Amino acid sequence: MAKVLMRRKALWLAMLAALSAGVYLSLWGCGTSGYSNPQQDAAAKYYKQDSVSGISLVEPATVKTWVEKGKTDAGQRVVVLDCVPNGSGVFTYSDTESWFAGDKAKILQNLSDQYGGTTSAQYKSFSAMADSMFGHIPGAIPSVSHEGYEVAVRNDGPIEADHEVGTGPLIEQMLRKYGITKNDVIVISTSRYDYPGFCPSRLWWTLYYWGFAKENIRVLNGGNKAYAMAGGALQKGVTLPLVTASTFSLTELPQRHLDARISLGELIALVDSGRTSLPDTDADKVVVLDTRQPPVAYYFADQNSNGVPDIFELAGYSYSSSTKLFTRGADSAVLTLSEVLFKETTPARVAFSGTTNPPITLPNPYMGITTPTGPSLNGGTPLAIPLGAKGAAFEGIVKGAKVTKTGAWNITVPAITRADGGYKTKAELLPIFAAAGIDGSKPIVVYCNSGALASIYWYVFHEICEFQNVRMYDGSWQEWAMLAAYEPVDNTYVMTDDYTAFPSYPAASPSVVFFAAPNQYLEWNGTKFVDKYTGADASAHVKAGGTLGGIPKWDTITRSEHVIFRSTKTINDNSNGSIPFKLRTYSGAVDWPTVTTYPNYQGAGNLIYEQDKAYNGSSAATGSGAAPTPFTPKGGGC
Repeated sequence: MAKVLMRRKALWLAMLAALSAGVYLSLWGCGTSGYSNPQQDAAAKYYKQDSVSGISLVEPATVKTWVEKGKTDAGQRVVVLDCVPNGSGVFTYSDTESWFAGDKAKILQNLSDQYGGTTSAQYKSFSAMADSMFGHIPGAIPSVSHEGYEVAVRNDGPIEADHEVGTGPLIEQMLRKYGITKNDVIVISTSRYDYPGFCPSRLWWTLYYWGFAKENIRVLNGGNKAYAMAGGALQKGVTLPLVTASTFSLTELPQRHLDARISLGELIALVDSGRTSLPDTDADKVVVLDTRQPPVAYYFADQNSNGVPDIFELAGYSYSSSTKLFTRGADSAVLTLSEVLFKETTPARVAFSGTTNPPITLPNPYMGITTPTGPSLNGGTPLAIPLGAKGAAFEGIVKGAKVTKTGAWNITVPAITRADGGYKTKAELLPIFAAAGIDGSKPIVVYCNSGALASIYWYVFHEICEFQNVRMYDGSWQEWAMLAAYEPVDNTYVMTDDYTAFPSYPAASPSVVFFAAPNQYLEWNGTKFVDKYTGADASAHVKAGGTLGGIPKWDTITRSEHVIFRSTKTINDNSNGSIPFKLRTYSGAVDWPTVTTYPNYQGAGNLIYEQDKAYNGSSAATGSGAAPTPFTPKGGGC
C-alpha cells in the first residue's frame, strides 16, 4: 500500500511540475501548447502585421517618401516592381519600351494596334494625357508577367492550362533576378493605365500564395497614375537600377497561403454539390463571381434578312469590308464602328457610359438584342453572358455564377475604383457588393479569363473588405471552357462571329461585343441538353466528343449555364466573301485550340496544391543546378 501511495505521490508531483512549467511558459508567450516552438514563433513574428487592416495597400504619398529615402520608415529596403503584361511580339513595342519607358509615341502606336486605330476612345484618351503622366517610379524594375515566371502551364490533373500560378522554382528564379530577399518591402505598381490594377493584384496574390507577409508586399493604390497625380515625378527610359541577384528561397518563408487558390477539382465538386446554385439567402450558398467585363454581348439586326447586318448598310454611310471602316457621305469623314455607334458621333446612336452600362438601352433600329424570352429585334433586357478573350470550346458561365453587372447591381471595375485608378475604401465598397448579394458571410470564389481581373476582386474582397473566405480559380475560363466531353453537330448552338467596339468609357475593359446574328443557348438539365429559352430537347444538335473525347467525368459543359459553342474546324463560316461580316469563321487561336487533356485521369483534380504544398526549394537554391527556363504563355494579359 505504501508503495502505491509513493507512486501516486510521485505522479502528482510530476504532473504539478509539468503544469507549473506550462503556466510559466504560457505566461511568457512561448507557444499555444505551453512549450517553445521555434517555427511557430518565427511565423508569428513574420506575420505579426497581417491582421492590421489595410496593411497591404499603400498610398502614393507614402511611396513617394520611401522612394526619396530609399527605405521605409522602419528602415526596410524598398523594391518597386512595375508590373506590365506584354513582352516583345504582342504589339509593335513591348510594354517595357513603351509604357514603362514613358515613351508616349510608342504607347500610342500600341494603343492603335490594340484598339483599332487612332480614332478609338482609348487612343484619344491617352493622346490627350500630359507627357509627364507616363513613365515609371524612379528605381523601379519592370516585371513582365508573361516572361514566364509569375504564371505557368500546369495541370491540376485532367488538363494542361496556361496562366496557372507560377511554380516554386519559377517564383524563386524571378525574385532572385530582382535581388529580393525575405525582409524587403516590395511595392507593386504599374505604368500601364488601360489595365488598371490587373497586373499588380495578380503578382500580389501570387506572392501571398507562396507565403510572403502582407507587410512585405504592398500594392500602390492607383499605380503610377496616382503617384504622378500626387506630385511624384515619373522617370523616362529603360535604364534599370543595378541589381545584385539574391539567393532567396521560398523555404525561408514560414508558411504558404495555398487556400487563396481553389483547384479545378474543388470547384467541380462545389458545382456538383449544388451549393453554387443556391439562393443568396441559403446558409450553404457558395458565391461564384464571374469577373469578366463587360458582361453583356449584343447582336446586329438583319431586318431584311439578306445576310448582311443592317449596321453595315447604314443610310448615308459606305462600309469597306477590307478596312472595316465607314465613310460618311456628307463630308467623306472616315469612321470606325465605335464612332458610328457611340458618343464620338452626334447625335449618339447608342447611349453608353461606365455608370449606366452594361446593360444598355439600344434605341438604334439597326440593332437588336437578346431578351429574357429569346431572340428579339424589339429591344429588351440583354442576356448577361461574359465572353472569353482566350481560347475556349464554349461560352457561358459556371453554374450558379453571378456576373459583375445586371439591372440590379453594378460591381464592375469602374464601380469599385477611384478616378485615379485606386480602390475605393471599405466603407464605400461594402454597400456596392451588398447590392449584388455579396457580404462576406459566405464563401466566395472568383474567376475570369485567366486570373487577371479575378485577382482584382480577390484582393478587394480579402484585403480591403476583409472577407475571410475568398479563393481565386486561377485556371479560370481558359481552363474551364476547354474541358468539353461534347461538341456541336451543326451550327444551331454555335456562336456567331463577334465584333468588338470601344465606346467612350475611360475605365477598365472598355469594350462591348456585338454578334453578326442572334445566338441560341443550351443547358444540361441533369439528363440531357435542352434549349435555354424553350426547354425543348436539344440533344440532336450535340454529340459526344470534344477535348475529353466523350468521357464526361471532367466535362464542364454540363456544369455551366447559357452554353454556346465556339466554332469548330468542321463547322466553319456559312457566308461568302461578298458579305462584310462572316457569321462563323473558325480561328485556332480562340476556337477549340489544341490543348493537352487527360480524359481518364482519376485523381482529385488538385495536383497543383499537392505539388506546391510539398515544394522544398529548387536545385538552384542549393547551388546544384539551374532554375528552369521560363515559359512564355500565349495570349497576353496578366
